[in-house]
Amino acid sequence: MTTRTRSARATRGLSAAFVAFGLVALAPHGLQAQDADGVYTPADLSESPALAAPSEAARLIQDSYPAKLRDAGIEGSVQMSLVVAMDGSVEPGSVQILSSTVEALSAAASQVAAKIRFKPGKVDGKAVRVRVVLPLVYKVR
Repeated sequence: MTTRTRSARATRGLSAAFVAFGLVALAPHGLQAQDADGVYTPADLSESPALAAPSEAARLIQDSYPAKLRDAGIEGSVQMSLVVAMDGSVEPGSVQILSSTVEALSAAASQVAAKIRFKPGKVDGKAVRVRVVLPLVYKVR
């Protein structure tokens, strides 16, 4: 298999995984309406957070796939919790790995999560801090 074919297969696999991410990324994390730190869950919003630039997020995820794992055909998933700030950034220190099928993917997912930008969640038109659960799936096809 050529490098170009391998790269094209990896890109297709990550793109498919990213679509799944978009469908379930904003699941509630079990907090009540607003916790003591002023963090909401998507269920309590009038407008849920959304990816600011889906194609950029897809590229960041693709670029974060460790080459050794991708080349070896090792796939996996990481589920993390994070807080989307009022400006749409991921709050530093808020990323928590909830589960990971391959430990090396945890570090990659944590690094990429900090770079993803969102349109902030809103309550009655006002941007608020929101805790979301973000699953990332790494696949080679």
